[in-house]
Amino acid sequence: MRFRFLIPAAALLLLTACGNADTQTIDTLIAQQSEADASSAAPNSDAPAPTVPVPDSANGEYDVDLTTLESNMVYAQVYDMVTNTDNYKGKRIRVRGTFNYYQNPDTKREYFAVLVNDATACCAQGIEFVLPDSYKYPDDYPEQGTPIEVIGLYSVYTEDDQPFVELQNASMTVLP
Repeated sequence: MRFRFLIPAAALLLLTACGNADTQTIDTLIAQQSEADASSAAPNSDAPAPTVPVPDSANGEYDVDLTTLESNMVYAQVYDMVTNTDNYKGKRIRVRGTFNYYQNPDTKREYFAVLVNDATACCAQGIEFVLPDSYKYPDDYPEQGTPIEVIGLYSVYTEDDQPFVELQNASMTVLP
């Protein structure tokens, strides 16, 4: 019988403890921090596109080095490069991913790309690249799916009235 009153009394005590000044202050601080995090995470359409700048591309450095980012950030950066092309034109880009090849059956034009997956490998963004004319497929290229690193100058071209991104004057290294 004594326990029958102990449980409701304990519950009442716990409920009143939640409303004290210390926990209200903590709740307020948590709410303020959540608001601050949300406002800093909100996209700002006036802000420049995020890039990973490197000081001097003339001395073997890169304007955008995607090899230093973790997989979700690389995927997001490549997506930005494909959708906000004006921010990257003429920049020297360094990227790692897997080699991919496609030949248009109608025009016989060949396309070479480095594919970058997100962290879960469910989504991929590709950047086309163009090696010097002396390279011939398949002799001078790895098998599809092979890890590669590509360095080249970001450019945009139009085909069938659609803009496409490519890295011109590119170099490709097969990774272990």
